[in-house]
Amino acid sequence: MIIGKNSNLTPAICRIFLAPVDDVSSITPIPDRFHRHLAFKYRIPEPTELSWKEIYFTAGTAEFSEKSKDTDSGELIEQSLKFIFPGEDESNLTALDLIACRPVLVKVQYSTSMSKLIGDLDNGAKLSQVTQVSNKISGSQLEFTCLATYRSCWITP
Repeated sequence: MIIGKNSNLTPAICRIFLAPVDDVSSITPIPDRFHRHLAFKYRIPEPTELSWKEIYFTAGTAEFSEKSKDTDSGELIEQSLKFIFPGEDESNLTALDLIACRPVLVKVQYSTSMSKLIGDLDNGAKLSQVTQVSNKISGSQLEFTCLATYRSCWITP
């Protein structure tokens, strides 16, 4: 077997989105196990589809990692997305508190316009926050983590 050169050699994370697990009706593998199609629920009484919510972050600070971990019940994948959310503001702290209380799905969009999914309907990602104010950096380091049964998948439209 020959493993060829990647077509995407220097990906960079350019946008981050989230959606509460409760807003999603299904996630299905299409066309293979490396891709997922995500369908949102509709808001009642208005027939509008729920959608992704973008999170602002300092460009160049996002880091995504996946690490395999052997357990008694099989292999699990530790997924982590860390990034800097600059500054500190009352309204943003309130919004972050709402996210921290519930499992979410995270969409990581690369500079190539391709996106990956962190979390699934049974096991959403969790948010942790570390706030720091100093001469070098002021803001929060946000981290979404998920212990998954499979690697993050590409999201198909």
